[in-house]
Amino acid sequence: LYSIMGESSYLAALAVGVKPGMQVLDACAAPGGKTCCMAEQMAGSGRVYAWDLHEHRVKLISGASQRLGLDNVRPRVQDASRPVEDMNERMDAVLVDAPCSGLGIIRKKPDVRYKKADDLFTLPVIQTALLDNAARYVAPGGVLVYSTCTILPEENEQVTDAFLTEHSDFCRDGFTLPAPVGETEGQLTLWPQRHGTDGFYICRMKRK
Repeated sequence: LYSIMGESSYLAALAVGVKPGMQVLDACAAPGGKTCCMAEQMAGSGRVYAWDLHEHRVKLISGASQRLGLDNVRPRVQDASRPVEDMNERMDAVLVDAPCSGLGIIRKKPDVRYKKADDLFTLPVIQTALLDNAARYVAPGGVLVYSTCTILPEENEQVTDAFLTEHSDFCRDGFTLPAPVGETEGQLTLWPQRHGTDGFYICRMKRK
């Protein structure tokens, strides 16, 4: 009858701003919470293509969408850092909820604090590759949303700043979320002590 998801994840899905009939890609979709949230907002119309690198995780997306009766979800095993030529400039919106250090959800997953420092240094490379590749799928006038569940600038603002420097056809695009967030100028960091959510970063960019 319903699904439960973290407030910050829900807000990231809302930031995409999907509408009925849109073509949407959730590039790093498992376990499928944001995918299903967007598919429900589209009232069964359009398509939400939901990719993940691992087959067992794609099955989680399929299970969630089937349980909710969402026929507009298209799960697929796909490395989101590799080009899929027939998707180029076809998407009205693309969400990249990138793999990250997870430091924003440390209160839920305390073992995050034991991650190796070397892993943290390699993550921005992966995140940049995912974002660069996802950009090719965005149609002119479409949006690209990048989100993480971390609070490190190295994985957040520095990644999107570098992306915008390299992709002059994109710019940050302001969006509004429910209180206590309100209006933003295109990016924000959610903080537990300020917003009552997990630590989370959301950046919305528009293709000119």
